[in-house]
Amino acid sequence: MTDAQLLEKLKKRSRSSLETAIRRFNAYVCTVIFNTGGNSLTREDMEELADDVFLALWNNAGNINESLKAYIGATARNMTIGKLRSLKPEEELPEDCAAAYGDPEDAAVKNELSRMLYDEIINLGRPDSEIFLRYYYNGQKLREIAAELGLSVSNVKMKLMRGRSRLKDAFSGKEVL
Repeated sequence: MTDAQLLEKLKKRSRSSLETAIRRFNAYVCTVIFNTGGNSLTREDMEELADDVFLALWNNAGNINESLKAYIGATARNMTIGKLRSLKPEEELPEDCAAAYGDPEDAAVKNELSRMLYDEIINLGRPDSEIFLRYYYNGQKLREIAAELGLSVSNVKMKLMRGRSRLKDAFSGKEVL
């Protein structure tokens, strides 16, 4: 069953489709949560977030107009960020926290570069930006992308190649921070 077919069954409120989605995407959801939350979350927090992601999928299936995997990944990331914001530090950070946790200025530069790259990817336009995000950010295979977007694998490869070239052109000659 393809993701599109699974989404249609979820929209029809099929409980077996929710079970299928959990089996298919649980590892992916847990990976997104861990990569976003790092060591800041307990195992129980991560399990609760994963449950919340699938509850949101069930409750919002009728409103999903994007790929199922993209929706699930974005929901997991956003819920994890929300959870991190709600956590209060239990003790004060040591004065030498920059040495322990890295330089805040370096982190700011990396965040700005990530934002600039994301903006340039979005400027590629659809479907190129969607292909780029699915392949490089979500780790989706070329065949899956091609099937879900109704394109040939060679067309997807060509769009990725052109996208990389456009991104290279966009950043060449730019002063980056």
